[in-house]
Amino acid sequence: MMARWCARFLLLCVAVGLTGCGKAITARDARARSHPESDLSRSPLPGRGATSPSPSQHLLRDLALDASVLPQPRRQIVESALAMAGASARGLDCSKLAQDLYASVGEGLPRTVGKQLESGIPVDVEHLRPGDLVFFAFEKRPADHVGIFAGQDVFVHVSSSARAVRVESLSKRAFAQAHVASRRFFD
Repeated sequence: MMARWCARFLLLCVAVGLTGCGKAITARDARARSHPESDLSRSPLPGRGATSPSPSQHLLRDLALDASVLPQPRRQIVESALAMAGASARGLDCSKLAQDLYASVGEGLPRTVGKQLESGIPVDVEHLRPGDLVFFAFEKRPADHVGIFAGQDVFVHVSSSARAVRVESLSKRAFAQAHVASRRFFD
C-alpha cells in the first residue's frame, strides 16, 4: 500500500511540475511528460506550438521552490499537497487529505474537521507557515472544511464541487469570508 502511494506521489510530482493544476493527470501522461524533451522550460510539447507556462504553473513552481527551503516535516507536507493538485479526489475529503499528509511525516491527526480544529496550536492568519491547517465554516460552525496552507497566500484542499485536489487563494472572497481558524501542529 505504501509503495503504491509513493509511486503515485512521484508520478504526480512530475506531472504537477510540468503541467500545473486544473486537470487530473493519468499515470501514462505523467510518464510521457517526465522525459526531458517535454520540459516546458526547454521547448514546447510536440504538436502544441510554442506556449508559455500559465500563471498557475508559475505559482506551483514558486511554491515548490519556497517549499524546498522549509524544514522537514513542513517541506514534505507542502510538496506532497502540491503534487496532488489537479488530481481526482476519489476516496478523499478535506480532512482525510490533511490526515494522510500529516501521517506521511509521522504526525497523527484526528479524522474529522471538528476534531482537527480542536487539536493543534491556534495561529493568526498573518503568522501562518506552510504546512499549517486552515479551517473554514461554509455551512456549519465551528468549521466544516480544512486545507493545508502552502505559502504565498494559497492553500491546498479537496474541493467537493470540483471533486479534485485544488490550490486556492486565501484572499478569494468565499474563502476569506469563511476562514474561521488556523492550527499549527509542529514547529
